[in-house]
Amino acid sequence: MRAIVDVGKTWPQYVAVMTALIAMVNAGIHFGWPSPSIPKILSEEYVFSVSSEEASYITIIGPLGDIFGSILYPALVDRIGRKKTILLIAVPQILSMTMIYLSFFSKVLLYCARFIGGLAEAGCFTILPLYIGEVSEPKVRGILGSLFSLIFIVGVFVVNSIGSYVTIHTAALIFMVLPVLFVVLFSQMPESPYYFIMKSNITNAEKSLQVLRGKRNVERELTGLINDINRQMSEPSSYKDLYQIQSNRIACMVMFGLRIIQQLSGTSAISLYMQTIFKKSTDIMSKQLASILIFGLQLSVNFTAVLIVDKIGRKPLLIISCIGCTLNLIIIGIYFTVQDLTDLNLASFNFIPLVCVVLFTISFAIGQGNVVNLMISEMFSSSIKAKASCLMNILFAFFMLFTTKFFQVTSDYLGMYVPFFFFGVCQILGGIFSYFVVPETKGKSLEEIQQYLKKKI
Repeated sequence: MRAIVDVGKTWPQYVAVMTALIAMVNAGIHFGWPSPSIPKILSEEYVFSVSSEEASYITIIGPLGDIFGSILYPALVDRIGRKKTILLIAVPQILSMTMIYLSFFSKVLLYCARFIGGLAEAGCFTILPLYIGEVSEPKVRGILGSLFSLIFIVGVFVVNSIGSYVTIHTAALIFMVLPVLFVVLFSQMPESPYYFIMKSNITNAEKSLQVLRGKRNVERELTGLINDINRQMSEPSSYKDLYQIQSNRIACMVMFGLRIIQQLSGTSAISLYMQTIFKKSTDIMSKQLASILIFGLQLSVNFTAVLIVDKIGRKPLLIISCIGCTLNLIIIGIYFTVQDLTDLNLASFNFIPLVCVVLFTISFAIGQGNVVNLMISEMFSSSIKAKASCLMNILFAFFMLFTTKFFQVTSDYLGMYVPFFFFGVCQILGGIFSYFVVPETKGKSLEEIQQYLKKKI
């Protein structure tokens, strides 16, 4: 990318972010892979015999990789830079798909592939929000930050669309193309100016800023960034400072709470077991087609959320999201209660789970699916952001592992209604938390958000 000697432009920021987010498509593919693949693994199509219990571990071993990756990538990001760290994400992505392709030799390779893919997914969730927040101007940061979640859903949609209709091994070959394309394209993108300033490389910071802003005269913004980052870097930046410094403690309370609420909506479990849910509840259409349609809908809703997040604001969208998720989860729970515990014939009502999953998807995507990931890049100062992202992603992976296994165990041994009621109650608490605790960051620069948190002390 070459600097433009004219008025400032925002499109270079879009190009840099969209190129980085190719890695996020791969993360979505890894995350959504079990939905079309687990039914095939449990069927005669797969060469090895796999039990339901074994299949559940294939599903949840990815979050274990997330936990380890959440420690690895933040340790690199301030040493070798945002750009090089993001490029390294492609290595486990390629290895993961290679192992899936070779899994007809041994089913153990599936476990290894899921774990290694989890390492890459952790890199996406910890480092990409950091890069997006640092290369974006406040006026477009909301849109660009929301693209993070949108592109993730693109990956989930792609893996369900392709994976439902081709073999596991053919799909793996197809999906290997994306990480290679990502390396070729993102290697041409600029490093974050924040990183250069942190390393006292002001010349390269200016060049990076000129490319990203599409103009040569960036002295005013550069001076402001230097002052802000130097002040932030002079602040304590160890893990203990996340809870010892009160402004960091407030940010952690808000973001840890939102991350837990996001996962306790059951979104990961519902996404990973979607075809299983539809197999037990509806015959309106095939479970494969229903999954594809829902993820396609989630994609379109996420796109809408990208357009409105800077107009409506983060907090209202979170509250609306929690209310919508609560209502639909409770209704699905009631449906499965009647189905499992009574002799009533629900043939005339078997559209209810499909409709409610659709509405749940819309509700989640419009708020929690976008806003939480966006706010991760907004709430922490530069000195502590990498460490906060590390802990955030470990928390995300732990609760994803918990909700996915909880869904499998409770639905198998107690009834499908149990996890839906549990997730519904959690979303009620999420709405209360969003209303009373979460601050509004719409239209604020990263420095203004930090000053706001300090005033809350």
